[in-house]
Amino acid sequence: MADITARLADLKARIDELAGLAAAEHREHASRLAQTLTGDLEGLLEASPPAPRPAGPPPRAPRDEVERCPVCSLRSYRFQRGTIRESDYGGFEALYRCGSCAHEGWKEIT
Repeated sequence: MADITARLADLKARIDELAGLAAAEHREHASRLAQTLTGDLEGLLEASPPAPRPAGPPPRAPRDEVERCPVCSLRSYRFQRGTIRESDYGGFEALYRCGSCAHEGWKEIT
């Protein structure tokens, strides 16, 4: 990712240079620079995406499978077995359901 960041920063600097050359007396140089930038952008688009991170095995069920419900405050918010999934933000989360008010929600597990 650092390589792409450096390449994009270089492209930004060259685009700024191109903007400075927009006057009529520099059209030829601006045209060549624009063609070079187009080629570089196409190369970035064709670059392979970063390798996916290896997913480890999901964690075991939480030690305490019953917690306080965030809606009704009763201690009946239960972990639902078989619902562990990978979170969008990294880590894992599991589905909990309240036996009292039927509130359901995903909660991060460690």
